[in-house]
Amino acid sequence: MKRAAACILILLLQAASGRPDAYPRQPDVDVTHYEIRIELNDGSDSISGTTRIRVRIRGERAAGMWLDLSGMQVDRMGIGGKTIPFTHRGGRLSFRFDREYARGETVEVEVGYHGNARNTGLRIAENRHGRRVYFSDNWPDLARRWFPSIDHPSDKAAVDFVITAPAKYTVVANGRLVRTERLPGGRERTRWTESAAIPTYSMAFGAAEFSVTSGIEALGVPVSWYVFPEDAAAAERKFGRTEGMLRYFCERIGPYPFEKLAHVESLTRMAAMENANTIFYSESLFYPDPVSEDPVPHEIAHQWFGNSVTPADWDHLWLSEGFATYFDALFCARTDGAFNLKEVMAGYAERVFAYPAARSRPVVDPGLADLTKKLNPLNYEKGAWILHMLRGLAGDGAFFEGIRRYYGRHGGGNVRTEDFREAMESATGRDLGAFFRQWLHQPGWPEYRLEWKWDERSRALSVDVRQMQKTGLFDMPLDLVIRFGNREEIRRIRIGDKDVRLRLPAPLRPSSVEIDPEGWVLKSVSVAPQ
Repeated sequence: MKRAAACILILLLQAASGRPDAYPRQPDVDVTHYEIRIELNDGSDSISGTTRIRVRIRGERAAGMWLDLSGMQVDRMGIGGKTIPFTHRGGRLSFRFDREYARGETVEVEVGYHGNARNTGLRIAENRHGRRVYFSDNWPDLARRWFPSIDHPSDKAAVDFVITAPAKYTVVANGRLVRTERLPGGRERTRWTESAAIPTYSMAFGAAEFSVTSGIEALGVPVSWYVFPEDAAAAERKFGRTEGMLRYFCERIGPYPFEKLAHVESLTRMAAMENANTIFYSESLFYPDPVSEDPVPHEIAHQWFGNSVTPADWDHLWLSEGFATYFDALFCARTDGAFNLKEVMAGYAERVFAYPAARSRPVVDPGLADLTKKLNPLNYEKGAWILHMLRGLAGDGAFFEGIRRYYGRHGGGNVRTEDFREAMESATGRDLGAFFRQWLHQPGWPEYRLEWKWDERSRALSVDVRQMQKTGLFDMPLDLVIRFGNREEIRRIRIGDKDVRLRLPAPLRPSSVEIDPEGWVLKSVSVAPQ
């Protein structure tokens, strides 16, 4: 999901989720599969749907459960063809099973419902070319507005979409296209199936009069794009480097986790949304001239981080957004030169510094109630900086080995920050507890004041570094670079105290003294006048 959309989201979705991640868990049950059947009609913004939900029992025994469903009218519920009673109030659909089920058993529940879906978790509207379109738009917890679910990233599931719509529409969704069949009355039924477990916010379908580009393959992965016909030429430019992006991320992270990759022009509220293997891009991205490929690498990186390795709760969102932000920057550095990465990271730092809450709130922030407000520079840019600093500490070999171990252990599952720390400690052989505590659970960043003096008489250099921030001390190694004209000396120093004072031999007066000039640490530096 693109950072630039955060302000728009806060305005548009502020009523969607105004609570911290205190989502009540149901430890005895696990949804493993949804089959979502939806009927779309051009003459109405209402939908009728049937969702079949396969549930595996994880506790010793379970006699019932509840699902999230808001704004829809439930018509019926059943198990094995038999009707069961239910209660539907306050966005919660509660029911008892037809019997008590034991650990390891599965039960399939069917829910029939209908309701007006416009501007809920579905967007039913006209695109900028005046044509009617249908797009899901689930993030953060709007899936519940159009199909019954456990609408939280901690409960991932496979999904099938069976969409019935007027035949003029092409339907695209997560996973593999199984079949499209003609129906009476000029309608079609399309089935897509996604076998990997994905979070509900990433379950997506779109129906529109698309121009489809297919027949492209990268590392055995079919690549396609679905765009409004008027924007086909812009799409060719926007998505032209998809193969290179896939190759780079597979090399750095691990195998691509899904059966296909589709880019889809849509009406998403965000600049883009990383739905699993079916990425939605706002139609506004297709008419600037020239068209930029931004945010394509960011959204492709999300296929590994967010869709496959999914934060177990919203407080660890940086494991999705920070990773996608950094790997976007790494791809650009690969193609545009190493200096560009330093430039990009400097821009990320400026966004963190400009964010008013950055000095008072940490990255992992259970106290932040509104989920949309978690789309902030702490989870995006500061999250990317945390990865960059780890890379600087560990070196490329150990850092990317840690990334591959993390993905290899947790692909297809849920994670918290501790899982990433353990993978990095395993790869580096270091205790990284202090690093993770200060950068993820402590607000702010080091604000260094550097003062140096050269004593001609003793031929010695005095260097004083003071941490000026009021958010707590940081303990970080940095390079101290002393330049004497065209020559330079680099010393590795550790700054962990309020004041660090060094006295170094210097036969000549330095032309400059800097700390971390290569930009491996998120920091601000002021230099005392000479």
